[in-house]
Amino acid sequence: MCLSPSDVTVVIPVINEAGNLKACIESACNAGAIHVVVVDGGSEDGSPEIALQAGATVVVSQPGRGIQQHAGAENATTPLLCFLHADCRLSTEALAELCDFANSESDVYACFRQRIQLAGLKYRLLEYGNAWRVKWFNRPYGDQGICVSTRLYFHLGGFEAVPFMEDVLLAESMKQAGMRPQLLSTKIEIAPRRWQQNGVVRQTLRNWGLLQKLKKGISPTELALLYPRHDREDHENSE
Repeated sequence: MCLSPSDVTVVIPVINEAGNLKACIESACNAGAIHVVVVDGGSEDGSPEIALQAGATVVVSQPGRGIQQHAGAENATTPLLCFLHADCRLSTEALAELCDFANSESDVYACFRQRIQLAGLKYRLLEYGNAWRVKWFNRPYGDQGICVSTRLYFHLGGFEAVPFMEDVLLAESMKQAGMRPQLLSTKIEIAPRRWQQNGVVRQTLRNWGLLQKLKKGISPTELALLYPRHDREDHENSE
């Protein structure tokens, strides 16, 4: 089978992403996707309506990124899955490169390089460090556009039903199955909101600290309480 971008389902989990969602869906469509599933976890800002107007299929689920992304995967009928955060943008070549890789592999586990939408050396270093993490620790994060063959995804059980750290847990499952992520050359654009809100160093240290807590056995549900949702953090910072 020769796969093309039409063989990829792009799954976008959202909660109150009205400001980002239309552009995110458009980036997937411009990359050749014809199957875009937006999984809403309880938005109050009209995100589901925006998704429908943009041509996406809308699925409603309980909140939690792992829960939402798994619900989207269950609605997919294509051989490839691409999990895309709403504040990220696929380049026009992204899915084509994914399919080129998939055409040479029986099982696909891949992600994209990053391009943070701000100028400055600290952001370029952050992009480099995140690529280095994938290469040496085999741990792609969700804002790198995790891509998996559908068969492999369900064979390993997919994302766990957790509100947080679902990408880290999936990476561990992949590692145990002997799968290494392929870092594709295409870049995915990322909104810098977390780093702008908290600062690059503070946000990075926060992420490392949460990862260490997970390794010590603290549950993703407990950790989620230490990492406010973007819409709640925006509200807190505006007060």
